[in-house]
Amino acid sequence: MLIMRYNGGLGNQMFQYAAVASLANKLHTDFYFDCDFFNHSYSRPYQIDIFQDDTREVKGLKYKLLWALRKHIKKSFLGLDVYCEQDFDWEKRFEQIQDNTYIYGFFQSHKYINEQLIKKHFTFKYAPNELNSEIINKMQTEDSISMHIRRGDYVQKKRYASVYTHLDFNYYSKALEIIADKVETPAIYVFSDDIEWVRENLSLNNCPKCVEKNARIEFISHNQGDNSWEDLRLMSNCKHNIIANSSFSWWGAYLNSNPNKMVVAPEKWFQKIQNNPHDLYPESWILL
Repeated sequence: MLIMRYNGGLGNQMFQYAAVASLANKLHTDFYFDCDFFNHSYSRPYQIDIFQDDTREVKGLKYKLLWALRKHIKKSFLGLDVYCEQDFDWEKRFEQIQDNTYIYGFFQSHKYINEQLIKKHFTFKYAPNELNSEIINKMQTEDSISMHIRRGDYVQKKRYASVYTHLDFNYYSKALEIIADKVETPAIYVFSDDIEWVRENLSLNNCPKCVEKNARIEFISHNQGDNSWEDLRLMSNCKHNIIANSSFSWWGAYLNSNPNKMVVAPEKWFQKIQNNPHDLYPESWILL
């Protein structure tokens, strides 16, 4: 069996799930999760069960020791090999993992993912409520474009503000111009963890094609708290996507099933050029 250590928010959990499920499928073995991360006060909530009731959890002192001693384990411990992700980019050595391995890392690359398999796993188990259903119906009949603007911890916490690129409205205006140029009547759906700030500060005046084509804009603010994941479903139902340097909107675009979708993504995920990923995005995505 393979065991993945969960870590991070919903987008990260999805990358970790996708990587280990895809590898387990390749090796014809089972996969499980060390969920101890969710027992600590600093952790994000467990949310992967929006797709399915997942009972693949391992517990016990063995796994606590594996995690506590991970930096000191060279290869194997208590009958399990240990694999530690060393780079943000896709690692070819991941393909060499064998059965009976404890795995930890973020695995944020489309190259780890068996797309056909994972899109079956990531099917929402709950039907949308009435309001979200109405929005989805509109999205599917319009030239809908999701636009995700992440602020929150990226601007409020120094340790994040100094690491992640801060995407200004210039990025979003250029991205909108690219997509608006190729559709008839843009309908822009804006998502953010600081939606009121965005509502007060965002203008389409810097997107000439949006103005020319009388683009419609709608700010999504009703999916809050435990239901915030519903924004992921809404983004995936838009025809096209503009994402932030956020795993949450990455998955919103990735799960978009429109065969003709245009996805615009930031070339600089991190502030330091040497840290920026080469294997994060599918080749068809447009980088700015």
